[in-house]
Amino acid sequence: MANAPNSRSSRASSLDAKVWTSAAIDVLREQGIDGVRIEVLAKQLGVTKGSFYWHFENRDALLTAMLADWRRQATLGVIERIEAQDGSAKDRLRLLMQVPFQIKSDGGGQIELSIRLWARRDPRARSALQEVDELRLRYIAGLLRQIGLPADRADARAIFAYAFQRVATSLIARGDAAAVERCIEELILV
Repeated sequence: MANAPNSRSSRASSLDAKVWTSAAIDVLREQGIDGVRIEVLAKQLGVTKGSFYWHFENRDALLTAMLADWRRQATLGVIERIEAQDGSAKDRLRLLMQVPFQIKSDGGGQIELSIRLWARRDPRARSALQEVDELRLRYIAGLLRQIGLPADRADARAIFAYAFQRVATSLIARGDAAAVERCIEELILV
């Protein structure tokens, strides 16, 4: 038992703000925003609340970091990965349209849903969500313009494509990749 404080102390020193943020996002995915509490996170990470305050001024600072991390991973990171792929704009759009099926398996869809629910009552989350939605729509519309659609049609089709992304995993419960591919080709890439 004498080793417990040293173990806890060494654990606390190895934590950084990213670890706290990641743990908070995991809790958000499982319990929603109300589950993101400093005491719960400290216990889960095996450290004291003091460790939290070494990295964040308060819970609001953690919430802000969570939204920034989600924006970076779920939007900017996805765009960077898609842009790093060889191929045409049509190929990149096809890859992008399959992202919801990939994030469903890694819990990203649940994080997105939790943030959307959080945004209903928190202006900071709502603002982050609006920014992410706009970034995603602009990116999709840009790919569609590269394919050759005029700007007004690309913008309209981007809204349709984004709506498809948001609900496609629910509509195609079997996860039939061929059916998804056909939907993308017929409805979005035509």
